[in-house]
Amino acid sequence: MVKIIVSLLGILLILGSLASVGTADTEYDPNDYYGSWAAKLDAEFKAGSFDTSAPKYDPNTGFSITSTPPGAEIFVNGANEGITRSLKAKEILGLIPGEYNVTLSFPGYSDFAGNFTVNESEIKNIEAVLTLI
Repeated sequence: MVKIIVSLLGILLILGSLASVGTADTEYDPNDYYGSWAAKLDAEFKAGSFDTSAPKYDPNTGFSITSTPPGAEIFVNGANEGITRSLKAKEILGLIPGEYNVTLSFPGYSDFAGNFTVNESEIKNIEAVLTLI
C-alpha cells in the first residue's frame, strides 16, 4: 500500500512540473540564448535598415593592361598583381568600383604610374609605354 501511495505522489509531482513548464507569462527573449546581437538583428529586420548602398564585388569590373616592353610588374594600390604579357592583355578583374593607383615597373625603364577610376561592370584598358632610363 505504501508503494502505491509513493508511486501516485511521484506521478502527481511529475505531472505538476510538466504542467508548469508551458505556463510562463513572459515573452521569449532572444538575448537569453543568442546574446545582444540578436536584438539588434531583430530590430534591423523590423526597421528595414540594412545598408544596400555599399559597393559590391563585381567579377566584370577591373583593368585590362598591356605594356611596352611586355613583362612589366603590375601593382594595383601597392599590391603585386602579376606581369604583363606579350600576346594578350593581363586582366585584373573582380574589383570594387572606385579609384585605383596602378603602377608598372620593369628593370632599366622608368615606372609608369597613374590613378584610374573604374566604374561598375567596366573593364578599363591601360596601355602603358615605359621609357628606357
